Amino acid sequence: EVKFGLCVNGTVHPDRIWSNNTYRSGEALILTKSIGVGLVNTAARANMASAEEEAQALASMMRLNKDAAEVLRHFSVSACTDVTGFGLLGHACEMAADNPVGAVIDSSLVPIIGNALEHARMGLIPAGAYTNVSYRRRFVSGEELLDEDLRFVLFDPQTSGGLLACVPQQEADAAIGALREQ
Repeated sequence: EVKFGLCVNGTVHPDRIWSNNTYRSGEALILTKSIGVGLVNTAARANMASAEEEAQALASMMRLNKDAAEVLRHFSVSACTDVTGFGLLGHACEMAADNPVGAVIDSSLVPIIGNALEHARMGLIPAGAYTNVSYRRRFVSGEELLDEDLRFVLFDPQTSGGLLACVPQQEADAAIGALREQ
């Protein structure tokens, strides 16, 4: 497997920085991409993913977060992070660290790409998901109530995952609508 890493350096005006743990009580969490890319990619390496879901995963990984960030700049984003190697729940835990306000994620509302949940049921789980579950599950209240396969989807490491942003509840519908238009 070919792997490479990048480091991007730059400057940003202090008024335009979005920290990852500065959200406030009563705000809405918005996820800009479906999760499950790691599971689909693992299934693809085993020749068990359909061409359609491989194309969905590739399209998701190729879609830049820059576009979603541009849309979100028109809203009162209080916190934001990208969902990558720690998975959705791992990055949500990062957001909650050092923040007195917790977060609630309704797993039934989380968009999942392709047959990622079915791939988890088949045991086609990336090693990083096991690490994420082992490291972060103790910080997630109620995670023991999750179906084990869904737990692996929610902790699935993402390649070029979406943004997880917090906006005031009254702006959530407009922000989601603007993201869908984009």
